[in-house]
Amino acid sequence: MIKKILTMVCFAIMFTVAGNWIQKVQAESVTDIQTPHTTQHDYPTLQGNFLSITSQLNRVSKTIQANDLEIKNIKSERKQAKTEVKQLEKELRSLTKDMDKRKSILRERARSYQQTDKHIAYLDVLLGATSLSDFVDRVGAVAAIAEADQDLLEQQETQQQEYNRKKISLEKKLTDLKTMKRKIETVSSNLKKQEIEYEMLREQHKKKIRNKEKVKINSKEKDNKKGETYINVASENVSDYIGTVINAGHKYVGNSVYVLGGGRNKDDIARGRFDCSGFVHWAFAQAGIEIGTSTSTIKNDGRQVSPEDIRPGDLVFFDTYKKDGHVGIYLGNGKFIGSQSSTGVAVADMTKGYWKNVFKGRVVRI
Repeated sequence: MIKKILTMVCFAIMFTVAGNWIQKVQAESVTDIQTPHTTQHDYPTLQGNFLSITSQLNRVSKTIQANDLEIKNIKSERKQAKTEVKQLEKELRSLTKDMDKRKSILRERARSYQQTDKHIAYLDVLLGATSLSDFVDRVGAVAAIAEADQDLLEQQETQQQEYNRKKISLEKKLTDLKTMKRKIETVSSNLKKQEIEYEMLREQHKKKIRNKEKVKINSKEKDNKKGETYINVASENVSDYIGTVINAGHKYVGNSVYVLGGGRNKDDIARGRFDCSGFVHWAFAQAGIEIGTSTSTIKNDGRQVSPEDIRPGDLVFFDTYKKDGHVGIYLGNGKFIGSQSSTGVAVADMTKGYWKNVFKGRVVRI
């Protein structure tokens, strides 16, 4: 379905898109992309734009396929985890049953010892021997009973420790399952949004095509610069290395795709395949600065500062599918750059809309 929609969008755009349709800054979502007004194109320019658009749509298509695969992988991991949980629960039930039996035996022994002095009872057993051979046998029997009591106590303690260890393991497994479920829901939600947005874009261009067919275009081609948007990073308090970090990231704006776990190898980097933390890690590495590769490690690499003291180059965190689930690099003037699941690497505004709602004030300075 998604592949069909993308193909139709591609052909619709071929007849309607003008010179500088590919903006230098990718919008926060597909429907935020603005197509500048144009009057005429010669064939080479039209063909060049078509190839550029096709390339970008192919990247988006591959991202969707990669995300679909990731969802399948997570579901498979979740299924395996559930199997392990069931096995752990079974083992815990068995352990509990064995422990209850031993507790019952030990309670009976304790009750028996309370009713009579066990040392006297042991002495009676020994003095009741009828021969030396019988005495030796009775000594062995008494020793065996005492040793059995000690073994029961040790087994009880060992199984109690094993019970506690497996209980902790089970609780961790259940927590991991919950986290995986949130990841699946987040990825699925983003894919559905992309599907809806591309459908809307397709309908918009179909309408433009119908209007375009009513007009005969004879004017000469004119360059239209209105479609270009340049990003100016606020210059206050920006050190040299921060400038390197920010400038390195801009080359992937409008030229990348979001992939869970992306940006950790040369192939992903060459193809512009990043997730949020992979992109931030790579950008800082361009300035020779080594930071973590996940939001949970990155947020502890620097020091937390107040949102009122935020400046370009600081890392901003957002509570998306979990607390501090997304990270980006602050540019200034309320903007940040990051790899967003709906756009790939893009500049977004954290002073309004979705990003404003999920920003809870965590700012980290490396």
